[in-house]
Amino acid sequence: MNKKLFGISALIMWSGMALRLLIDLFDLAKNEVPAHGLFGNYAAGISGAPARIFDSLSYFTIWSNIGVAIVVTMLYLNPSRDSKMFRVMRNTTLLMIALTGILYVALIAPYENVYGLNILANVFEHYVTPVIAVMVWVIVGPRGWMTFKGSWKLYGVPIIFLGFTLVKGAITHRYPYTFFNVVKYGYAPVLVTIGVIIVGAYLFIALLVWLDKFQMRKSIASK
Repeated sequence: MNKKLFGISALIMWSGMALRLLIDLFDLAKNEVPAHGLFGNYAAGISGAPARIFDSLSYFTIWSNIGVAIVVTMLYLNPSRDSKMFRVMRNTTLLMIALTGILYVALIAPYENVYGLNILANVFEHYVTPVIAVMVWVIVGPRGWMTFKGSWKLYGVPIIFLGFTLVKGAITHRYPYTFFNVVKYGYAPVLVTIGVIIVGAYLFIALLVWLDKFQMRKSIASK
């Protein structure tokens, strides 16, 4: 059952990423003109593909979608895979994809207008993949990997993303999200927002630790 769930999940996740690549490569969807300081305003057609793809790869959404797809694919290929590094990868990508869904619903969706094929890609990236990733983890684990002791390690990739975003933004004056838009709001409000997200992420880690222990106790009780 575990292998099948991982395989189906990976297929859905990679389908979403394949759709995003096709949209960016062939300019298959149009969005409204972006606010000052945000990604957008690309050349039409294939000539704008490099810029569209590079900016897509600069979204936390894409980092988390690709990361969790890779990890779930690795679990499909070997459901018993286990190592210290892989445990960090599994926990980090789970946290990242969950934050992707939560932050999108809370901070982006209420103010964003999405058109054409971007609607379908958006559903994959911000709703389907996050829900599937968390639900599969709740159902089949692996169990016992989510602990407070190693929780600080889960911030590694997100911190790298934040550094990359701020450095890239300082050079290009363009950012992926409104709440990161230094051009519009300045560094102080953006850094405060980042701090709030970091604290909120740890609260979510605490929830994941509790869920992991709950599922372990439930599994033991059922035997």
